[in-house]
Amino acid sequence: MDVQLLPSSLPAGDAQFLVSFLVDGSVAIDAGSLGLMADLERQRRVRHVFLTHEHIDHVATLPIFLENVYEPGPECVEILAAPEVLDFVHHDIFNGRVWPDFFELSAGDDRFVRGTPLTIGRTIERAGLAITPLAVSHGVDTLGYLVDDGRTAVAFPSDTGPTEDFWRHVAAAPRLAAVFLEVSFPDSLAELAAATGHHCPATFAAEIRKLDRPVRWIVVHRKPRYAAAIAAELATLRLPGVELVVPGTTYHF
Repeated sequence: MDVQLLPSSLPAGDAQFLVSFLVDGSVAIDAGSLGLMADLERQRRVRHVFLTHEHIDHVATLPIFLENVYEPGPECVEILAAPEVLDFVHHDIFNGRVWPDFFELSAGDDRFVRGTPLTIGRTIERAGLAITPLAVSHGVDTLGYLVDDGRTAVAFPSDTGPTEDFWRHVAAAPRLAAVFLEVSFPDSLAELAAATGHHCPATFAAEIRKLDRPVRWIVVHRKPRYAAAIAAELATLRLPGVELVVPGTTYHF
C-alpha cells in the first residue's frame, strides 16, 4: 500500500494547513488539498473520496477537485462519508451559492458526483482496499478509517483526542503496519487540545500505549505555528517508532 499526505504549502515543506491522504493513487481520505495537485492526471485517477468530517481543512478543495476531474458521462467521483457529512457537503457547499449544486446536476447519464453513506464499523471495498469507518473523539462527529489491502493495514484516526472504540477495533487488525496519528498542540495548550478534541504530546504518548504491538506512528496535523514546539516535546519523550510525517513523501507499507 502506498500512502501520501498531499502537501498544502508552497514551496512544499512540512507545514500542514490542509488534510488529504492519497492511498494507492485512486482513493483519497479527505479533500483539504486534493484539488491543489498540479498534476491533473493524478487528480483524475482519484475515483473515491472518503471524508472524515466537515471541518474546512478536510473539505476545502473538494469543489475545485470535482470541477477539475469532471467529464461528461455516467462515470464520476464517489464521495463516501457519514450521512450527516454528505448532507453538509450538499447543502452547505454544493448549494448553488457557495458552489454549483453538483448533486442536482448529477442526473441521468451525466453525473458530477455520487454520494455513498457509510455506517460505523461496516467495511466497504473500493479499488482493492477494504476500508472500515470507525468513530473517534473530536469536536464534531468524526470518522477514522482502517485501510487494508490484504497484505497490510494502515490506520487513519483523523482529528481526534483520546478515544477508545477506534483502538479496540484497530488492535484486532492482524496486518497493522502504521498509524497516522495527529498531534495538534503543544502540552502548554493541553486544555485547548482537550476542549477541541485534539492531541498534545502527553495525550499522544498515552494513546499509543493502547496498542500493545510495535507499529510505525507517523505524526500528522501539527498546527504550523506550534510545529517546532510539538516536535521538540515529542523528541523529549523518546517514544519508540514515532516519526514526523513528511508531506509529499510516498510511504510504502
